[in-house]
Amino acid sequence: MVENVLAKIKEFIEKPDEQKIKDGFGLAKENGFDPRRILDVLLPFEPDMETLIVAILYPMYLDDLLSDAQIRKDFGTEVFTMLQNAKKLKRLNYAENDRSSQLEILKKMFLVMAKDVRVILIILAYRLVLMNNLKDFVPKDRQQFFAKETMELYVPIADRMGMHRLKTQLEDLAFFYCQRDDYEKIEKQLNKVRLRCRTSIAKIKEILDKFFVSKRLKVEVSGRIKGIYSIYKKFQRKGLNHVDELFDIFAMRVVLLPKYGPKGEVLLDHLYAVLGLLHSEWRPLSRRFKDYIAVPKPNGYKSLHTVVLGLAPKNMDQPIEIQIRDEDMHRDAEYGVAAHWLYKGKRNAKMEMQMDWLKNLEKLYQDEDGNFDLFKDRIFVLTPRGEVKDLPNLSCPIDFAYSVHTDVGHRCVMSKVDGKIVPLNYELKNGEVVEIVTRKDAIPKLQWLSLVKTGFAKNKIRAYFSALNKENNIKEGKRLLNNQLMRLNKPPLDQNYSILRDYLGRRLTLTEREGLVEEIGKGGKMVSDVIRKIYPYEELVLANYTAPNLQQIPAEDASSMMKLEDQILIGGEGGLPVKLAFCCKPEKHCNIVGYVTRGNTISMHRADCKILDALNVERLVFAQWKFGSKKDADKKYVLGIKLIVAPRIGLIHDVTSIISGLGIMIRDLLIKNLKGGLNENFYLLELNSLDQFDRLMDRLEVVSGVLKVSRDERFKSREA
Repeated sequence: MVENVLAKIKEFIEKPDEQKIKDGFGLAKENGFDPRRILDVLLPFEPDMETLIVAILYPMYLDDLLSDAQIRKDFGTEVFTMLQNAKKLKRLNYAENDRSSQLEILKKMFLVMAKDVRVILIILAYRLVLMNNLKDFVPKDRQQFFAKETMELYVPIADRMGMHRLKTQLEDLAFFYCQRDDYEKIEKQLNKVRLRCRTSIAKIKEILDKFFVSKRLKVEVSGRIKGIYSIYKKFQRKGLNHVDELFDIFAMRVVLLPKYGPKGEVLLDHLYAVLGLLHSEWRPLSRRFKDYIAVPKPNGYKSLHTVVLGLAPKNMDQPIEIQIRDEDMHRDAEYGVAAHWLYKGKRNAKMEMQMDWLKNLEKLYQDEDGNFDLFKDRIFVLTPRGEVKDLPNLSCPIDFAYSVHTDVGHRCVMSKVDGKIVPLNYELKNGEVVEIVTRKDAIPKLQWLSLVKTGFAKNKIRAYFSALNKENNIKEGKRLLNNQLMRLNKPPLDQNYSILRDYLGRRLTLTEREGLVEEIGKGGKMVSDVIRKIYPYEELVLANYTAPNLQQIPAEDASSMMKLEDQILIGGEGGLPVKLAFCCKPEKHCNIVGYVTRGNTISMHRADCKILDALNVERLVFAQWKFGSKKDADKKYVLGIKLIVAPRIGLIHDVTSIISGLGIMIRDLLIKNLKGGLNENFYLLELNSLDQFDRLMDRLEVVSGVLKVSRDERFKSREA
């Protein structure tokens, strides 16, 4: 038994301490323990000697069968320290339905991880052993308790550490005990299609193998069927009931050898080349392409995902998902941070950044309510000096600048990420080194309010503009309003601000209109929200296209399945606390206006409600129903935009990347040369929602080389 284990260990440790392994097995045998189960889980991670020995001794140390002095003497101080940390975690008390208790355990687990990630790996591995044998180890009335604890504590940690294989096994086992009926329903459906899927995977693998051989490429092709809990989550998101409704029940993987440059840098061109070859052979679904190499997931996952048509067997004609990665990415995706770099002697700069990230987990983000957001929507980036900054996911360099110092934020003019210049609206990713370039005479831009994600940055930007005198605020408000009106081909403000005269059902005086312009100028109101309240948005961005053959849930059916807060959008955002006003009782799909009450609930009124005249205009907010009529639900929005640009290499790529990144389809593109070396670039776009328009214009205006962005009417007569 020991010899077999040692043979496997020697595959990744050249000279293991065989005597310590044998001593550990001897103690386990004396005390009635079998280490093989835990080692079967750990060995694929290729851990170091200390991790293996701790895993063998852990259950005996937990039951006080081994003394501290004995462990120090026979196995060393490092093993003893790891066992101590593991024992502390085991003694934490999980309280069911007590979120604060659970968060405290999670925090302590992360603090231990910051000191030694190997301890968490051992804890997770033992949890998997327990879940695999829950019927034997735990009484029936306690099994669901352990399953919930696994789902709420151990699965998120495995996910945050990037251990996909371990995470999937844990969540499927926990799902079985937590929601057995749902588990068995999906398992029954899956069993009926599993053979068909495996047959399809085998045939697709054969096709891809031949294709890559013909291209003289050495790749490894495999396929995998989704886990049961993963299918269940997809059912919940998409409102499905049967696995036959899923086209991505399985996915193909194409794994290539890693490629390095002359200085040891990782090269990626061969991965994108394979993507191009696949797209040239089979038609891709462009909206399903995801580049997790350029933008990794928060847990570090990297891969190219694409979906193609025409690859599946004729009897199972469906889109096929293909994941493209190199061997290092594949290993990281399967085993996470603990598998690849922590125990090896060699480290590169990226590994050092990940080490800094782990060490700085002690500085976990805590919000005003005392809650910890440990696993999602957070990123950790570094200053050039190695200081870690904790920011919300999708943060940009402006957020980073204000996190360093308010003056750095105010004077920010340019940013560099990993030594390369990036735009200020660049979405930062975990582990990146960010440098801010400042200029003494620089000042904040109001457009930054639509880019930043941190409340701190938004407050500092607003405070700056609030500090300006009234005249400057009015001047800035007029400029912003006129810019927005120019975007939409509307006439500019006149001397009396006439377009603001009728606002939210009220007749504003000249003083009130000027006050509204001032509010825009100092950042108290977003100019796009004000414009929407002046003009019907359908008038601004004409909906002239209804997409054929769209399989959407009818608006009435969709809205009836949703809570009220999910049916109403406030400034484009859903999920906010809302209620229907009793005075006018607005019905679904009528025009509505929100009023922020002193209890921080948003009361919804009809747009023509008489009581609006008596309300504080500053508390009124733009609101709309998420679902219109069935006809509206099927609409696409086709419009033209015009960019005046100073041509440069990569400009069109930058613009189209922003457009496609927002999920907008480019239907036509024209370029016209102007005098003075400028160009007019025209894009015909197809949008899924009107909210995309404002986000697009904001992002395009900050692209280097783009001088002016506006809506263009030349495409209006074109047939959609």
